[in-house]
Amino acid sequence: MVGSATAKPRSQKANKVRAILAGGLVLGIGAAFTLAAWTDNEWVFGQSDNGGGPGTKVYQMQQNTWTGTGGTAAWSDQPDRNGGALTFSVNADNLVPGSTVYAPMQLRAVAGSEALVASLTEAEQSLPIDGVTNTSQLYSALRYEAKQGVPSSSCNAAGFGPVQNANIIPAGSTLNTISVPGAATNISLPRGDNATPGTAVDICFALTLPTDAPSSLQGQKTVPLWKFSSTVGLP
Repeated sequence: MVGSATAKPRSQKANKVRAILAGGLVLGIGAAFTLAAWTDNEWVFGQSDNGGGPGTKVYQMQQNTWTGTGGTAAWSDQPDRNGGALTFSVNADNLVPGSTVYAPMQLRAVAGSEALVASLTEAEQSLPIDGVTNTSQLYSALRYEAKQGVPSSSCNAAGFGPVQNANIIPAGSTLNTISVPGAATNISLPRGDNATPGTAVDICFALTLPTDAPSSLQGQKTVPLWKFSSTVGLP
């Protein structure tokens, strides 16, 4: 009886130990699943302050039409009709059959602009059209030619002809003729630095009233328009 009495407490004690160990195992497993994960993050951004990220450069040109009686350079941006006024040589409004008058101008890239390639992309008669100051008859009768590389001092009968292989518009073209795309008619405008515009490119227009012009054109005037464009990127 004594042995039986002492065995029972041992069995109960062993069971308690096993229960505690089992509980400890359960607690241990639970602790393994509740540990916080260690996280290390790295963020990046598209920089723009030092030229290494998204951004655009400047692509802009401007014109000089040598305005005024003294032929003073006057650079400006003229994106809308009618733009800068070409100053043709004397007697431009007194044309007779066979006479030619000349007008100089320039194009350049503005300060801070990248290099550009320009061309003469539109040619049309100004509006409104009327019977005296802007007639369609005289507009249709006149012919013109345009060259690059002819400075204002040579934009005349003596200086225009000797400049070869520089045609933007070929001789004898109607006033609505535009440039044929290609290296021969392109106008390359060098880039400008941050403070100085690019080197100007000289352009000279020669406007002619053909020798067979009818006498019905006497006393008429017209206003032709030309547009130079430079395009960057896809249309």
